[in-house]
Amino acid sequence: MRFRFRAGFSALPRTHVGRWLWAGLTGQRELRERLRPALNGGRDGWNDDEPAVVQAACELAVRQYFRPGYDVRQVTAFVAELRDALAGDPPVDQLAAEAVIRSALGETDVTVDGISPGAKYLIHSWAVTLATARSGLSESAIGQLIAEAENIAFEQGWHPPLAD
Repeated sequence: MRFRFRAGFSALPRTHVGRWLWAGLTGQRELRERLRPALNGGRDGWNDDEPAVVQAACELAVRQYFRPGYDVRQVTAFVAELRDALAGDPPVDQLAAEAVIRSALGETDVTVDGISPGAKYLIHSWAVTLATARSGLSESAIGQLIAEAENIAFEQGWHPPLAD
């Protein structure tokens, strides 16, 4: 499949999940759906490598969005807005989402141990989507954020499959 970026975009995400995430964050639903079959190497099931890219992207996006010195009530309001946007489909647990986002912000006094990997992945996906939208990032800035997230995942020892 030929992957085409809109004008002005300079860097291609190098992983399948990075390209899929870029398409979603830039509002290209049709492209995102065309890229979906390449996730997880085209196989059913779960791997931890691709969610590592989404987690790193979430961490970068929420840290940019909230900035140092944020008030925890801002996280509560952010999750409430996220829940409203999803309108209960799928349902989002307010406290779990707050914990995942606070952990992504680097807080060490929260625990996410009881939250399943799948739930964390969904929360990271939704949070990076809302944070990039609210931050008004350009397609190029989103591409840079994803490239940095891919680098972080690789540096942490993950191996998300590379795109062709």
